[in-house]
Amino acid sequence: MHKQLIIVLLLFILSCASTPHPRNTESNQVKTPLRDKATSNSNSYFNYILGYMAEIEGRWEEALKYYNKAASSDPESPYLKVVIGSLLLKTGKLKEATEVLEKTMEKFPDYVPALKLLGQLYNGQNRREDAINIYNKVIKIDPMDSDAYLFLGVLYASEKKYEDAIQILHKLIEQKPDSIMGYYYLASVYFEMEEYEKAEKYYLKCTDIRPDFDTAYFSLALIMEIKKDYKKAIEYYKKSIEANPHNTKARERLSSLYIRENRIEEAIEELKKLSRQLPTNIDIHKRLGLLYLDDEKYEKAIEEFRIVLESQPKDILSRYYLSIALEMLKKYDLAIEEVKKLLQFDPKNIRGLLHLAYLYSETDRYEEAIKTYDELIRIDEKPDYYIYKTMNLVRLKRYKEAEDTLRRGIKKFPKDAELYFNLGVVYEKQKRFNEMVNALKKAIQLNPNHAEALNYLGYSYAEKGINLEEALSLIKRALELKPDSGYIIDSLGWVYYQMGRYKEALEQLKKALEKVGDDPVIYEHIGDVYLKLNNPKEALKYYQKALEFHEKEEGIKERLEKKIKDLKIKKQ
Repeated sequence: MHKQLIIVLLLFILSCASTPHPRNTESNQVKTPLRDKATSNSNSYFNYILGYMAEIEGRWEEALKYYNKAASSDPESPYLKVVIGSLLLKTGKLKEATEVLEKTMEKFPDYVPALKLLGQLYNGQNRREDAINIYNKVIKIDPMDSDAYLFLGVLYASEKKYEDAIQILHKLIEQKPDSIMGYYYLASVYFEMEEYEKAEKYYLKCTDIRPDFDTAYFSLALIMEIKKDYKKAIEYYKKSIEANPHNTKARERLSSLYIRENRIEEAIEELKKLSRQLPTNIDIHKRLGLLYLDDEKYEKAIEEFRIVLESQPKDILSRYYLSIALEMLKKYDLAIEEVKKLLQFDPKNIRGLLHLAYLYSETDRYEEAIKTYDELIRIDEKPDYYIYKTMNLVRLKRYKEAEDTLRRGIKKFPKDAELYFNLGVVYEKQKRFNEMVNALKKAIQLNPNHAEALNYLGYSYAEKGINLEEALSLIKRALELKPDSGYIIDSLGWVYYQMGRYKEALEQLKKALEKVGDDPVIYEHIGDVYLKLNNPKEALKYYQKALEFHEKEEGIKERLEKKIKDLKIKKQ
C-alpha cells in the first residue's frame, strides 16, 4: 500500500506537469526567424493574438478557430502547431492533439517544444515507450533540459526500469546539485525498489534544500511505518502537516497511527480537523463514530453516525453501529428502530437480525425475540440460533417448546455439545433429573472440555447428595479448565459441604464470593456452612445478605426467609 501511494503520486505529478507551451520555454533549437515570436506573417499574427486573448479568457473553442486560421496563414510555423496541440490537450482531444504534433515532427523533427508536448501526450495515452524515446531525443538535442530528465526518470520507473531511472536522475543532479525534484524522484525510485535506506537519504536531502517540503516528510513517514518505527513516523507526519496543514492524506495516516498506538484522543482530534477540512467526506465521520464508540463516548458516536446516515441512508454498517451506541445508552426503542431500518434495506442481514433479537430479549420482548430467531434459523441454520431461541422460551417457562426446539437443533447438528448441554438445563427446569444427567453426559462425551457441563452435572449430584466422589471429580475437572470461575469454585465448596468437609467448604465458598460478590446462592451456601460449624450468628448475617440479591435466583427468597425465621426463633 505504501508503494502504491508513491507510484500514484509520481504518475500524478508527471501527468499534471505544465504543458511545454512555446511561450514558456527556452528550448527552441529551430534555426528560423520564428524562434522568438509566433509568426512573421501579419495576418497569421493577428489571428494568433485573437486566439491568445480568447484562450486566456477561457473561450477555448473560439481560440482554437483563431489558432487554426493563424496556422493556415503560416503553415511553416511549428510554434503555432504546438499552440494548437496544447489547446486540443486542454479540451480533452488527445487523439487530435497527437496527430497535429506527429505531423509537426515530420517537418520539424528537432523542435523541442513539440517533442515535449508529444511526450506528454504519449504518456497520457499509456504509450510510455514512445514517451521515453521522445524524452531521450529531447536530452540529445538539449542536454540541459531538466524537465526532460525528470519526465524520463519517472517514465523509466513506471516501466520498472529502475537502473535507467537512477542513472538519468543522477545525471540531472550532477548538472543541478540543488534540483529538489531530482532528489525527490530519485528517492521515490529507491522507495519503489524497497531500498529504504537510500530512499530515506534522498528524501532527507529534499528537506535540507526545502524544510517545508511536506511531500518528502510524508514519504519519510511511510518509510518509518514500514520499519515499524511508529514514533518517528508520527513525527514525520506531523512535520508534513505543519508544512502543509491541508495535507489530508498525512492527517489521515497520522490518525490511523494514533489508533494503532491507542492514542485515541489524539486520533479523534486529527479526524475532527479532517472533518473540518473535508466536510463532505462522509468516511471521516464514519471513522470518528467508530472511534467514539470504541472510546465509550456514545453520544458523540451517535452524532457522527447520524451525519453519515443523513448523506448515506443505506449505509448498513453505520446504522448497525448507531444501534449499538443507542443500546449502550439504554435507548433500546431507538436502537430497535435503527435495526429495523437496516433490515428494510437488507432483510437477511444476519448481524442486524441477531442484534434485533438481542434487543428484544433485553427489553423482555421474548415473543418478538423468538420470532426473530425463527427468521434466523430459516435464513441460515446454526446451532446457536436454536440455543438463543430456547433461552427466550425458558424465560417464558415454555419448557416443552424449548425442548422441542433443542431436539430439532440436535437432529440438524447431532454432534453439537452445546445443544445437549442446554437440553440438560431444560430438563433440570422440569425436574427431570435422569434425563438431565443423560443430556449432560452426552455433552461431556462430545466435548470432554465442556466446563459448564462438567460443573452442572457435578453440582446437580452435590445438590442431591449423591455420587459425591464423582461430583468432586467432575467439578475439579471444570475448575482446571476455568480456574477463575466463581460459580465453579462455589460448586467445589458445596460438594465439600455435602461430604461434611466444612472447613474446606468455607474456604472455597469465600473464594467464590471474592469472584462473584452479588450471588445470593453463594451467600446462602456460606450461611449453611456456618450453621454446620455452630455459628448461627454468622449464618444469619450471610442469609440476610443473600436476601438482598434474591431477585437473581428464582425461588430463593422464600427459602431464605424461612431459614432466617427459624434462626431467629431458635435465638429466642
